[in-house]
Amino acid sequence: MKNSNDIGHIYEELSQYYPKYSNQKPKAKIHSRAYTSLIGVMLSAQSQDARTAVACRQLFALASTPEDMIKLTQAQIIKAIRPAGLFTAKSKNILATSQTLIEKFNSRVPQTQTELMTLPGVGRKSSDIIMRFVWGQPHIAVDTHVFRLLWRLGWVDSLDEGKASITVNATTPEQYKYGAHMWLITHAKLVCKSRNPACESCVIKAACDRRDVNIPKNKLRAHQKISSHT
Repeated sequence: MKNSNDIGHIYEELSQYYPKYSNQKPKAKIHSRAYTSLIGVMLSAQSQDARTAVACRQLFALASTPEDMIKLTQAQIIKAIRPAGLFTAKSKNILATSQTLIEKFNSRVPQTQTELMTLPGVGRKSSDIIMRFVWGQPHIAVDTHVFRLLWRLGWVDSLDEGKASITVNATTPEQYKYGAHMWLITHAKLVCKSRNPACESCVIKAACDRRDVNIPKNKLRAHQKISSHT
């Protein structure tokens, strides 16, 4: 875990290094309307931005409201969203969520995290993204990139991204919460990369534990088990 001085240093450096990212939105999945943004976030799970953008474009050409979406067959949705992967599960969740929005929320996307997480296919990470980028609330979403950075920094101690999200949201000072997600994810993608991270040129290296820098995420759990027995 990081202490408050380390966390303050991390955000001071990142906010100065990425000033233009404070108000930026992830364009591949966040759109002009709440409903299409919700579906875009659902499609983005384990999908690269370019593939998510294609899937969104193809799907929203067919339907862009809950009412129109449930008129589509699952096969039609699968064909449209195939580039984003996991298309069978995602198509089922898109139909189920659209139906739930109609029946329980008057076709509107909920504005609370608790309600969002009742929607099929919407977990903590997705709800954090929607709360931040659709409803403008100071939430920090932890995806695989943000988690990698938090773990290497020594900021979180759990390999569960949901628990990591709770930790980083609880320990981030209020003045940094609005810009935090984009600073963290941008730094993770550009500097703290999965392979060959640019540690020497990193602006927050003074606060970094460099924990398991050379261990892939899918091997972290096994590595931790081995370490705990040595």
